Amino acid sequence: MKRADVRQLKRAVSRQSDAEAMCALLQRSVRFGHKRLVLLRCIQAEQMGISVAPEILSYCQRVADSMAPEALHKIMRQVSGPAAAAARHVAC
Repeated sequence: MKRADVRQLKRAVSRQSDAEAMCALLQRSVRFGHKRLVLLRCIQAEQMGISVAPEILSYCQRVADSMAPEALHKIMRQVSGPAAAAARHVAC
């Protein structure tokens, strides 16, 4: 996936709350071993009503367990805000 593709997915998520785009970004973050970013995207996906796969949730839990509490609080503050309007029945 090229950077332009990632930008397009990010736009689809931010402008249209595109659940499939969010799943693609979340799965990519897991594949690349991202830490902070995968937590942000996982929380955002859940706020959008997306069912996140157990293996992704497990990865996110391991990442969160390895982080300092202050870092987790910063991530939570970053994603706090109004949840997406309607629940989507999409699974990542």
